[in-house]
Amino acid sequence: MPTARHSIRSAATENGHMFVVWEDGHESRFHPIWLRHQCWCLDCGTPETGVRGIRLHHIDEGIRIESARVEGDTILVIWPDGHRSEYAARWLRNHCYSDSERSRRRVRPVLWDRSINADIPVGSLVEAEGDPAARLKILETVRDYGFCKIVEAPTDKAESQRMIQLVGAQRQTHYGTYTLKKKKTVTNVGDTTGPLDPHVDEPYRYAAIGITVFQVLRPSSNGGASTLVDGFEAVRRLKEKWPEDFDLLCNMRVTCQRFDPGDNSHGNMRWYKSRLPIIQRDDQGEVCGVRMNERQISPLDVPADQVVPAYRALKRLFDLLYSNDLRLTLDLKAGEGLLFDNQRLLHGRTGFTPETPPRAVLTSSVDLDDFHSSLRLLQRDLDPDAMHMVLQQGMAG
Repeated sequence: MPTARHSIRSAATENGHMFVVWEDGHESRFHPIWLRHQCWCLDCGTPETGVRGIRLHHIDEGIRIESARVEGDTILVIWPDGHRSEYAARWLRNHCYSDSERSRRRVRPVLWDRSINADIPVGSLVEAEGDPAARLKILETVRDYGFCKIVEAPTDKAESQRMIQLVGAQRQTHYGTYTLKKKKTVTNVGDTTGPLDPHVDEPYRYAAIGITVFQVLRPSSNGGASTLVDGFEAVRRLKEKWPEDFDLLCNMRVTCQRFDPGDNSHGNMRWYKSRLPIIQRDDQGEVCGVRMNERQISPLDVPADQVVPAYRALKRLFDLLYSNDLRLTLDLKAGEGLLFDNQRLLHGRTGFTPETPPRAVLTSSVDLDDFHSSLRLLQRDLDPDAMHMVLQQGMAG
């Protein structure tokens, strides 16, 4: 039975618009051109398939509604040319563009600092594989907190795809099927055993890694713990304390680059550069992505009078990012791992000493839009209203 939120009390045309009153008291107004364009009948087609018979240039901007009436849980609209459009009540409410409904559909991330150590979000891979609701809970946790610790994961590389498939399709990066090997010259910081400061991966790519899938097959006995920092909390603190630096890093474009001489599974050279803001905001001015890797910042290409302010802002931001107050340290065991949003969270590790047998970890990734796809498909069956939430698009804004 429909809830009050999805039950129509009345519908009528008023001042050229369709005016809908809902049983929970909310009122929606829909423009005729919006309604006509979003007719999803067999003739007009749907944007979900991309097969559409309707064309915008055929719709008069001043189109009017001939009549509108409620029929059960749908509204039937007749247009001047006789075309009939039906709009389901749930669909209309989930796409209502009033300020309150647009705000309601926005996902609001849960910010955190090191105190989250007392209640770390955890999910079981085994449970998620057997129960779609458990899998959805893990993905929603990554959506909200930016990460989730995974237990009951494989300790055998041959089964590593299980954890990746929990999130979506594996992304093929320029590393290929990269494995660590001893080199005469270190060309990847991951080849070292010293501590790694918190950073995001691939800030030099236009489309950086989305969700990182980190698996521990065999931990080190003397270090190598994983560290995480919530980049959104760091920039919130920057904005609170130094708003001018926050604005500068939202608007100034910084070049990051990476030259790979061919130390990957296919042996091909790569040289990537991207010039984007360090902090990305969405259309509502909310932070939706961070691009922070101090090691890959190239010479600043900014007006001369911005050089010193730019370095001041960057230094203050990285001071926050490297502080113990924000850093979560996780000493993961064999068969444990992490899923985390590389466009929100920074990750690193403590140093460790080489030993035999050596530390063995696997790092894979899934594109952000593939992660969102997996989330929506689960919500379609388990929580249909949630699949209409507006998800953060990371560094793409």
